[in-house]
Amino acid sequence: MILERYPELVDRRRLLDVARLGMDVQLARPYLDEIVESVTDRLGMPFAIVDSLLDGAQVFLAGRGPIPEWVGEVGGTPVEWAFCLPMLRSHAAHHVSDLTRHPEFRDNPLVTFEGVRAYIGAPLISAGGAVLGGLCALDVRPRDFDQDELDLMRDLAAETVRRIEARAEPAIMRS
Repeated sequence: MILERYPELVDRRRLLDVARLGMDVQLARPYLDEIVESVTDRLGMPFAIVDSLLDGAQVFLAGRGPIPEWVGEVGGTPVEWAFCLPMLRSHAAHHVSDLTRHPEFRDNPLVTFEGVRAYIGAPLISAGGAVLGGLCALDVRPRDFDQDELDLMRDLAAETVRRIEARAEPAIMRS
């Protein structure tokens, strides 16, 4: 069902970009820590995550905040739990002020069991134009967001992609 709603998940070009950049594997990426710290500090939110979207999983590349232990152990969630899925189609930052009231997300286990209530995110868009994943922030209380916060997320998502692509260039040149 998720692939029917989001056929972009299996777009070959997008998945090749994810793999080319090494975003299909959970590894420590200290060069992204400053970005997730900036998100939580500037938005006053407890969680920030950089994720990539595979065809069946959401992989966490960096994070800040009290991530549930089981999520940290497995390094992500099933892709159908990803709040950033709409960005695959829109290529635009978005937010949800109260996930319990959103028809697509209200039954999500991260909402019903883990208590996530608010989300703001911006897509990670490769140089080739593919949405690789997202930079997002989460809160355990409903909250409103403004245009300045969306702009901040968009700018930091672009910086995230610059850092990821800069790290991948030497590997590309060697092959």
